[in-house]
Amino acid sequence: MNMLKSHADLVASNTGHILCCNDILESSLSAQSSTSSSGHIDDHGNTENHPRKVVIINEGAGDVVALLGVIRLVQYLCQSHLLGKERQIKLVVDAGTGTTAIGLGIGAQCLGLPWEVTAVMLADTIDAYRQQEQKLISDFRTRFGFHLTDHCLNEVDGVVHWVARCHQRKFGNVLEGETETCQQIAQQTGVLVDPVYTLAAWEMATQLSREEMEGGAQVVMLHTGGTLGMFGLAQRYKSYFRKLQEGSSSVKAALH
Repeated sequence: MNMLKSHADLVASNTGHILCCNDILESSLSAQSSTSSSGHIDDHGNTENHPRKVVIINEGAGDVVALLGVIRLVQYLCQSHLLGKERQIKLVVDAGTGTTAIGLGIGAQCLGLPWEVTAVMLADTIDAYRQQEQKLISDFRTRFGFHLTDHCLNEVDGVVHWVARCHQRKFGNVLEGETETCQQIAQQTGVLVDPVYTLAAWEMATQLSREEMEGGAQVVMLHTGGTLGMFGLAQRYKSYFRKLQEGSSSVKAALH
């Protein structure tokens, strides 16, 4: 966020005005209409009556605005040619701030889907995640003016099933053997996972799949990205990745 703010300062210069998404949401409709009133726009994007406005979209989630995109994802996934609206689904996701999981839960409940969202906690305690869940649900009701019934969105029981990681550790740490596990998963399935985020969801989805009896709920893991983080991990854990490189070289030599 600090990096975005610094760049916004440069773009806005001395005469510009910097806004965040929340600033826009909190503005009244009348205020928005007045700021968008017609006026000549010069080559630099400024109007005659108003300074340039620079909007910051925070990519770090943890914000009620992010819920809208996740709910749209739920609408997409519940199409008949994908997950559909009738099947029992256990949706598994890794949780940093928990916003993605909460958005999935809100979307599923509001659309009346028989989905259960399981979030693997990576960065905080279960009490902190539940507190964040209640805050985002409350903000969602307030900011977007939805008059949701308790049946649709239950703030008491929550919308997410929070679970601990299979192999717990301090956030950001990588345990021995996990980079090799990520390599094996990629080789066997073609799916790239990273040891900090998506491996946690993969392991939990695998565990739930074993527990589900035939004819039970379908377990679906939602891949949240994180693959680019492997480059940073390769610098932090050089010995792990050196072993992977040596192993790959041996395989190539054997094939030739």
